[in-house]
This record gives sequence, C-alpha cells and structure tokens, in this order.
Amino acid sequence: MICNNKYRYKIELVTSADVLEFVRIATKCSYPVTLVNGNRRLNAKSVLGVAMARVSWDEIFVEADFNCYFEFEKYIR
Repeated sequence: MICNNKYRYKIELVTSADVLEFVRIATKCSYPVTLVNGNRRLNAKSVLGVAMARVSWDEIFVEADFNCYFEFEKYIR
C-alpha cells in the first residue's frame, strides 16, 4: 500500500525469533525502515524498538520510501 509516497504494509511478529529476523532484514536495507502505529514511529533497525512494538502495539505497520514488500513478505498480513 502506498501512503504519502511511502510504502506501508501491516505486519505480524509472533515470536522473539521473528523480531530478530525482521531486524536483521531491515538492517540490510540501505534506506530507512520505520515501524508505525497511529502517530507512533520507531526505527525498524532497533531490536529493542521492534521488541517493544511487538508486545505493546495492537497493530504494526512497516513503512519505507522504497517498496519493501519482498524483503518483509514473510511478515506481511
């Protein structure tokens, strides 16, 4: 989904292993990757931030300036 010239996809991170793998993939991206929930935003390359979002947010969206669908398709719902 394109939102304000950014690509945004709803994701689901079920386990702690999902968090670590997601951050590993995000870190390899040469562009900024952000987790979004309403007006809250976190750096998707931060293990602590992604882990916090997993346990405290009811919905998580990944957002980037470039289409990141294939990088994160395992987690997109």
